Amino acid sequence: MAILGEEEKKRIEEDEEIRTKVRLRFEQKSSGIAGVLSSVCPGLGQIYNGQVGKASLYMSVVLIGILLLSAGIYFQVKGMPVKGKPVATVEESESVEMTEEGVVVEEKEAEKPVSSEQKKEKKPATPVVLIIVGAAGCILGWNYSVKDAIRSAKKINTS
Repeated sequence: MAILGEEEKKRIEEDEEIRTKVRLRFEQKSSGIAGVLSSVCPGLGQIYNGQVGKASLYMSVVLIGILLLSAGIYFQVKGMPVKGKPVATVEESESVEMTEEGVVVEEKEAEKPVSSEQKKEKKPATPVVLIIVGAAGCILGWNYSVKDAIRSAKKINTS
């Protein structure tokens, strides 16, 4: 074995310094940047950390949540499609007897009382469920994306 000369020792030390700077510059991840990126769009922090699989998972969860939330709001406003009936229905009114002059002839028969159950139109609970599940998916997916990006960046820095 040869003993290293002073010049070789300096060169090795300089190489080590360069390697350390490169490692700090390119291998270390800022947990703050990762968190901010995931706050802007879920999954961006994971992409910054080099975890593309996790990023696609978080993006998918939030996208599905947004779609469910949108569908729930749409069906809540417009009404659920029922088998055999279109979404928007026009109810027919009862025919009314009129004279030739256009005066409405009142019926003497007592009107049948309408129960409160018949007055209330039962709406399916599906839109509400879609809204709740969609909102939960969006909120939880987004929050876990931010937390995971920060935790992963710290884990990358310690290893």
